[in-house]
Amino acid sequence: MRPPRGGGGFRGGRDGGRGGRGGGRFGGGGRGGGGRGGFGFRDEGPPAEVVEVSSFLHACEGDAVTKLTNEKIPYFNAPIYLQNKTQIGKVDEIFGPINESYFSVKMMEGIVATSYSLGDKFYIDPSKLLPLARFLPQPKIVPSLLG
Repeated sequence: MRPPRGGGGFRGGRDGGRGGRGGGRFGGGGRGGGGRGGFGFRDEGPPAEVVEVSSFLHACEGDAVTKLTNEKIPYFNAPIYLQNKTQIGKVDEIFGPINESYFSVKMMEGIVATSYSLGDKFYIDPSKLLPLARFLPQPKIVPSLLG
C-alpha cells in the first residue's frame, strides 16, 4: 500500500489549489511565473511625451475613425491621448492601404466620439509606434557561399 501523496499532484498543492503562496486567481502562481495575471489592464499613466499620430475623420458606432498622420504604425490597444496627455481611448482596428492607413479608436467610458470635429489631432506615446518597414515584405537575403 502506498502512502498518501500530500500535495495532490502538480495542480493543487497544500495551499488551496490556485496560486500557491496564498494568492488567489492571479496571485502568486504556484508553478512558475508569479505575478503574470492581468496583463492588458495595468495603467501606465501619461507618457513623458506624445507625438501626433492621427486626425479625426468621423464617429462610427461609438468609435472615432482617424487617418494616420505619422509615418509609423501604432500598436493595437495603444493608448491615444489629446495634446495635453489626457487619455481618450485605445487603438482598436487598423485598416486601409499601407500608404494611407486609418485606425479606429475605442473611446474610454464617458468620452463620446461625436464630440470631436474633422481634423482634430490625436496623439500617442512614441514608444507605442512600429516602423512601417515591419509591415512590408522583406527582401530575401541570399547567403553568400563565397569568401
